[in-house]
Amino acid sequence: MSRYVPPPPAPASALRALEGKLGATLPPVLEGRYAASNGGTFGDPRNRDCEWQLHPVFDATDRKQMKRTGEDIAHYTKLALKDARFPRNGISIAHDYTLARQLLVLRDEATGAVGDAVFLFDVFQNLWCAPYAIDLQAAIDQARIPEAVQPDPARALPEFPYYADPFRSGVMHTSGETCECCGQATGYIYGGSFYAVGDESHFCPWCIADGSAAAKFDGEFNDSAGVGMGEVDLPASVVAEVSQRTPSFFSFQQEQWWAHCNDAGRFLGEIEHVDRALLASDAGTDLVETVCKTAGLGGDTDWQWLLDTPSRKRDIAVFVFGCVHCGKLGGYVDHS
Repeated sequence: MSRYVPPPPAPASALRALEGKLGATLPPVLEGRYAASNGGTFGDPRNRDCEWQLHPVFDATDRKQMKRTGEDIAHYTKLALKDARFPRNGISIAHDYTLARQLLVLRDEATGAVGDAVFLFDVFQNLWCAPYAIDLQAAIDQARIPEAVQPDPARALPEFPYYADPFRSGVMHTSGETCECCGQATGYIYGGSFYAVGDESHFCPWCIADGSAAAKFDGEFNDSAGVGMGEVDLPASVVAEVSQRTPSFFSFQQEQWWAHCNDAGRFLGEIEHVDRALLASDAGTDLVETVCKTAGLGGDTDWQWLLDTPSRKRDIAVFVFGCVHCGKLGGYVDHS
């Protein structure tokens, strides 16, 4: 296992092949970015917890590059066009590890030329082609937009019995956005999973904690069937607390919720964010052994790599929970 390094440049032949697939000519700024690095990530100043993954250009130089770049611009554009709301002349160039938020450029169907301007496709905000930046480099370089609404310091945030810190995990952040449940801009907004028939998913922490968001939209933040991971049969009240009044967390696959002592565990975060002294204590012994076995870690070097590398830069994630009664650590390994 090696540490993350920026992707190598895209060969000119790969860029020409992409243009052939798309039937379009890449603008100089976009082509120049790929000539420097074929893919990579950059931040979203409008959402401090979001990171854009720039789609690579397929590179057939060797087997390694073919594997790394197989899911390229053409691949993601094809997927994006399955959504009728995505612009028909749009080319998807980046996403936030989901297809719910993407950056795109537009192709002139008459000339085949692709414009420099970058647009935002955001399912959560009902934006299908909103201006984002004048070109890709400007999108990468733009400064953070100040929040229009600041949190009220006199209003205490609600506590979630089964969740240590939804801000640190990234599902909750400061924002001027209006809560889709109470209609108020509280200075905080939730941007994690919510399973319901409608598209509503951005709520303030208070509407999550008191259950009003789940009740109003008949949804769940965490799949009730995954509470206990199919191993522990928990009381209905506990399942309801986790599924309807507790934030979710970002995962590759459907999230699960570890349980112990006939109760749901408290989500502590991804393993790289958990106190290392706690992991090394007796409470973490079984978890560490399970993770090493499940993830195929060969020794101290691999374990250190796991702790030092953000999950977005590896193909596995480890979610850690703590028993609210005895303190024992547990969790599971998630694969991309």
